[in-house]
Amino acid sequence: MPLSELLPTVSQLSHQDKLRLIHFLLLSVAKEEGCDLEPLGEVDPTNELLQQLASTEAVVWSPQADSASVQALSDLLVAAKEASNA
Repeated sequence: MPLSELLPTVSQLSHQDKLRLIHFLLLSVAKEEGCDLEPLGEVDPTNELLQQLASTEAVVWSPQADSASVQALSDLLVAAKEASNA
């Protein structure tokens, strides 16, 4: 089913069902990436997602920590400013 057909249905879901859908999608994508976020034992369902996320590692990357990225972004901004002034 195309996403364009699915979105109107998703928008009609209750808040709780949207959260369940997010949870389902998170688990599905994680599994596709080779991560198993399924609970190992009895877990309180209200905190299940938070506990699963807490048990995983995340890598956060920012261009501010990479001098080459900072320079590239600066060059793009200068070029855009020059193009808008021309």
